[in-house]
Amino acid sequence: MSAASHRPWRPVNRRRPAARLAAALLLLAAALPSCAAGTPSDANGTPSDKNATPSEQRTPKAPRTPAWWSPEPGEITDWDWQISEPYDLSAPRQMYDIDLFDLAPKGSRLRYADGQVIDVPTGPLAGKIDELHARRPRPVVICYVDTGAYEHYRPDASRFPGHEKDKKAIPNRPHAPAEDSVIGWDTGWSGERWLDIREGSRAAFAEAVWARFDLAERMGCDGVEPDQNNPRGNDPGFRIPLADQLSWYREVARQAHARGLSVGMKNGHNEPGTAARLVDDFDWALPEECVEFAECGELKPFVAAGKAVFAVDYRKSVADPAKACRTQREHGLDGLIKDEPPTGAYRRACG
Repeated sequence: MSAASHRPWRPVNRRRPAARLAAALLLLAAALPSCAAGTPSDANGTPSDKNATPSEQRTPKAPRTPAWWSPEPGEITDWDWQISEPYDLSAPRQMYDIDLFDLAPKGSRLRYADGQVIDVPTGPLAGKIDELHARRPRPVVICYVDTGAYEHYRPDASRFPGHEKDKKAIPNRPHAPAEDSVIGWDTGWSGERWLDIREGSRAAFAEAVWARFDLAERMGCDGVEPDQNNPRGNDPGFRIPLADQLSWYREVARQAHARGLSVGMKNGHNEPGTAARLVDDFDWALPEECVEFAECGELKPFVAAGKAVFAVDYRKSVADPAKACRTQREHGLDGLIKDEPPTGAYRRACG
């Protein structure tokens, strides 16, 4: 689907006058008795139970549009994911997924219940959210946020128990995490460590994550891409039960929706059955390397539920990018082939 045919989403209660009139006529028709002889019918001609209450006989309203962006498969095919420099936002995409802190405008702050306020450095893409939203058709702007990993280089790093000014002082494998620390072993990226997302530990750092969501809301992000919530199988330094990983995913989605933000399930599909368990909690999904590891079938529950899957494979990790694209399409995914990490330097659309 081209950018020109992008179907914009509308927040709850933002209905057009014609839609309100149509709803009113349907309700009026439902309230009137059927003129035809025989079994009473509702406004759609469907037989109704004569013993039902008036509210039970009333024609159901059409489903309300969700308060946040919830794209369908095939709706957004012209999109890009850039979470590292160099950036290139010149193309009129339907959706951009960009790092929250790189988008932060001058004067941004993170605020906490204890009264602390942390200044956020002006990002290299400051002001770009407003610029992107001013385009016609208006693109969706998703903000990438780490929610399951500590990042030593972020302005709020000190809010995570176990933080040290010298990142080398934070224990890494094979040494156990420090006592009372929520910071585990490295994720494979410099300065980034897995967090202890177990239910009994997450309260020690969760407010720092939700403060990032607050910032995303204030900045005007349409949604968030919460990353690194799948430590299981990735040697995080903590024994994470599956139940705790799933409950953390759900809490992340709940907190995003509480702020009116669209939210995608990032990865987790490597754990069989996870997508099926979480599809009702998220609005879309963004899996990495599902072709490379033959896991694209795990995203079927999202496609079946009418929720888009923005798959990404990396060109240096797949033998044939064209074949990888075909595999994504066969599974109904709206995917890309990118460099790792994803930048504005390379993009191959699979739609």
